[in-house]
Formats: sequence, structure tokens, C-alpha cells
Amino acid sequence: MTPTLIWLAVASTFTIYTPEGRPLPRVEAITDRGPILEMIVHCRRGGTGIISYSKLERLYCGPRGRCSGDREAVIGRLCS
Repeated sequence: MTPTLIWLAVASTFTIYTPEGRPLPRVEAITDRGPILEMIVHCRRGGTGIISYSKLERLYCGPRGRCSGDREAVIGRLCS
């Protein structure tokens, strides 16, 4: 593998663990996979789940494939 391809493979799996005063409520971590962000979400009733965000389409999607431009609506469906 060339150095450029190695760098692209590493860059596409970068995970950000949000600090204590996190900017996105209920989001515990974000993994950048290029055009898609994967977010680990904390549910108020307990537990966690994963939603994705398409940077191209500007849509949040839950694990059941339902998508919306409203992040809180997708989190609400995930945690219900």
C-alpha cells in the first residue's frame, strides 16, 4: 500500500470522543467515515444506539433505515 492510501484508510476511521461539555446533547462519540458520520447516542431511559449522518444528503438515519433532517427526531425514534 502506498503512503497516500494508508493515510486515507486511517483518516476515514477517526473517532472523536466528545468532552464533558459536549456540543451535541446526548452524543457520546462521533466516528468520521468520510461522507458519513456515525454517532453513538445516549438514550435518556438508559442504553445507547448508533445513528448516522450523511454529509452529502444532510440527513440523519437510524438503524431501521428511517431518515430525517432533524437529529432529535431520529434519536427519539431510536430511543423509544
